[in-house]
Order: sequence, then C-alpha cells, then structure tokens
Amino acid sequence: MNKHIIGVEIHVKRIEVAIINLDTKSIVPGTNVHTEINAMETAENLLNCWANTIKESLKLHGSPVEHIGIAVPGPFDYDKGIFLIQNLRKFDALYKMNLKELLGERLNIPPENIRTANNSPCFLQGEVFHGAGKGYNNILGFILSSGFGSARYVDGLATDADLWKAPFRNSIVNNYLDIQWITERYYEFTTHIAKDINELATLAQTDDGIGQLVFGEYGENFAIFLSEYVKKFKAELVVVGGCNEAWEQFIPHVKDRISDNGIRVPIKSAVLGDSAALIGAANLWG
Repeated sequence: MNKHIIGVEIHVKRIEVAIINLDTKSIVPGTNVHTEINAMETAENLLNCWANTIKESLKLHGSPVEHIGIAVPGPFDYDKGIFLIQNLRKFDALYKMNLKELLGERLNIPPENIRTANNSPCFLQGEVFHGAGKGYNNILGFILSSGFGSARYVDGLATDADLWKAPFRNSIVNNYLDIQWITERYYEFTTHIAKDINELATLAQTDDGIGQLVFGEYGENFAIFLSEYVKKFKAELVVVGGCNEAWEQFIPHVKDRISDNGIRVPIKSAVLGDSAALIGAANLWG
C-alpha cells in the first residue's frame, strides 16, 4: 500500500483534508485544503462539496492516493459507513446513506478503500503521535465543541469513550459540557446572543462579571465530570481540544477543583489543531 493516505475530517461547519505520510505520521506540506459547509444542505451538495475538497488536495499533491481515512461525527455506523444522524441539526439529509459508497463513486475509489472513525479518537491519536499526548500510555481526550467528544488512548490505540450520553446531574454529560452551554447560559442571564465562544472569552477577559460567572460554572461541571472519569480509567493525562481561545477562562478552575478532590493529573491543551484528527484518521490504515 502507498505510504500516503488521504486524511479527512468532517466538521459541522467545514471539511478539512490533507495528504498524510504514514511513515512520518505527518501532513505532506502544501496539501491542506478546507471548505466551509452548511450541515443542513442537501445530501447532493454535501457529498459534492466533500468530494471536490478531496480532489483539490489530491491535485496539490500531484500523485494518485488510493486510500482514505475519514473522521466523522456520530451517530454513525463506522464499520459500514452509514450516517445515523437524525434531528440533530446536522447532516439530516444523509440519514441512512452510505458515505463510503457515495463518496467512493465521486472519487473513483472503491468503498473498501475508505475507512471511517469518530472525530474524537482520531483527534487523540494524532495528539499522541506528535502533540500533547506524546510519551503517555493512558490518556483521556476531550473535544469541547458543538457536541462533547471523548476518547481514550491505552496501549497504542485511541477509541471512542462515548461519554457524551453518560448520566450527569439531572440529564446527560453533553447537555452540560457541550461548549454551546456557555453561550446559552450567558443568554439566560443577559439576553445577549453571543456570536461564539471567542466573544464570551473576550468579554470575560474584560471584567464582564456574568461572563466570568458562566465560565466558572462550566469549569465546575467539567471538574466534577473529570474527577469521576480520571479515577475510573486511571488516566495519566487529560488532553483537551476545541476551546483554546477560552482555555484560561475555565481550565485553571478545573485544575484547582480536581486537585481539591485529591486527583493529581496533568491537563494539557491540544497543540496540533485540525492536523490531529487528519493524522489520526489516516492512521486507520496504519
């Protein structure tokens, strides 16, 4: 098999693609391409957008690549490549459609040459190779984004921890640790609709008391959650991605609270950005 793999990460708002060198576990320079998308587009438009972005990366590479690894959000049948997302305001048009077959048709690549996995373990696998997780053997990884992603890395392999639906307070984890909880909570106090988490982080930095309060609440929830699962999985390290712009607004509180609970574990910010999941997805062929 060619040492080069097409690494793909499908986000709710965009697709990221690059050619990955499996030998070095790194991106081939000059092959990164990303395209903004609307997750509520038609199936045809979504698939064509994704296929065209992959073709653009291949054109930049200048040589054929026959295998693809794709990081894609769930619910999803990763073995068969079938979307199971429904009524979640993302990719509804693709419900029960086979990504491997439909993307393969557009790229002239056999479906069996396409492998898929959840974004979270792909992200963590990439961070282990060249990022914040390098040198550790038992890691918990989290993506704090529009949806709470979780993964475990043990003995060389990252897997989906699937903790988004675990019981938490009077509901489930996702309803408290999805990063959008912060903007929604801020709205409850102020009726101000924040554009994104960046805006709230900026407000909190400029002595916005409500912003600081909301980030503090979020940090408290995250600390309670971490205290339970770091103990349960005996994690040596926690890697957190997806929220770098707001890191200082809540992570110091998280570290203090879990320390108060007698837990001594380093918490590191992910360092590879979008590259991590691309490298991890390509490693499905490693």
